Amino acid sequence: MKKLARCICLATALATAPLTPAVAASLESYVGQQPEALLKSKADFARAYRSAVKGVDLPAWTKRLAAGKASEVVVIDNSRYLLTSACSSRGCLDEILYVVFDPGSGLASGFFYLPPAGDTPGDTRTAFSRWYGLPTDAGKAKAISNFLIERAATDTQSLANPPKK
Repeated sequence: MKKLARCICLATALATAPLTPAVAASLESYVGQQPEALLKSKADFARAYRSAVKGVDLPAWTKRLAAGKASEVVVIDNSRYLLTSACSSRGCLDEILYVVFDPGSGLASGFFYLPPAGDTPGDTRTAFSRWYGLPTDAGKAKAISNFLIERAATDTQSLANPPKK
């Protein structure tokens, strides 16, 4: 019985050990790329993104993600994800689309954010922001949502009030 338990432990360790570095390595291969390049060069990212936004009412520019920020690794609730974002042709203070991607699961989710118009008191544009592709696991969905809300607020604040030189 002890031999069987040791064999199971060893088999489990051998089976899962190569996955962690492979997922980490695959995540790193996405870092620094623009969202449009990810759609063109990374089939798994493109498939996950298109699946996540399917049926969601989004502007036409979100199909190509042409103007965006280089992707980066972020940690959300102790898990590593790829984060990238794209903006409308009118700029990131108009519309921003955030994409969180997990190459291990092949799933993408995110947030289409309408920042409030800073020059319009009582602006309600933000109420029309929308989520897409959130995980079915409530804890993960909440962690991703909280992260993206905070990130959107921080990014918008930085864009609206750039550092003075």
